Amino acid sequence: MEEGTNAIGIDPTFVVSAVAEYVEALRSFGAEGPTPPYWFRGHANSDFGLNPSVFRNHNHQTNEVAMITRFMQDAQSFLADAPSEKWEWLFLAQHHGVPTRLLDWSENALVALYFACERPIVPEGMDPADGDVWILLPTTLNHATNVWNGLHPEDLPMFGITESLNSYHPFTLAVAQQHLLPVAALATRQFRRITAQWGTFTIADRSDRLDALPDAKDFLRRIRIPSVAKETIHSELSYLGIEERVVYPDLHRLGAKVSRMFK
Repeated sequence: MEEGTNAIGIDPTFVVSAVAEYVEALRSFGAEGPTPPYWFRGHANSDFGLNPSVFRNHNHQTNEVAMITRFMQDAQSFLADAPSEKWEWLFLAQHHGVPTRLLDWSENALVALYFACERPIVPEGMDPADGDVWILLPTTLNHATNVWNGLHPEDLPMFGITESLNSYHPFTLAVAQQHLLPVAALATRQFRRITAQWGTFTIADRSDRLDALPDAKDFLRRIRIPSVAKETIHSELSYLGIEERVVYPDLHRLGAKVSRMFK
């Protein structure tokens, strides 16, 4: 999962060096069960916070629509089944490196831990970075921002179904006319990578970082992964079936896995 700009305001509650310790930390939050919903996001570098990728670069923000349309122009030739509506195009662009106003989350805590334990490229002379797993209570976020409230406490809006979310799409002119606070929403898992990563999203119409919102401590938790523990945790995750070819389900990763098996 991509990283954001420097995190502020919320200190890690736990520091874990093994999968078992991670599970215990989740249990202390009550996040080992499905209700209320918990979402997870892994950052390979703990210096970064929760900011959608398009807002991390002024040129990207200015050319948001142009980037998506250029992606749409040529992506279709690579696809057996091209997206049929505008939200699907945004999800596809997000998962293939185009900066968007989406922020990826997962309903799978181990997938987020996998991302937190990746080793980013470190300049020579710099120490390896610690990682973070962010834990989000999506319904609490939506209540705090008062963007959307469902009939039941666990309800969440859905892109393409909940009409009020259409104002967040960059193709919608209304976005420029009002300030839309961040919202957590479900998405159809049409694409293999979103399915593999148990993907969900938060979305904002400008640089409203979740970890900098006034009530952030009500809906966010943070677990630190020391850099020295990353290799061990990645090995443990592999035993549990959480590995590169599962998180990134494509032939390139499968080939790399087969090659490593016979080294």
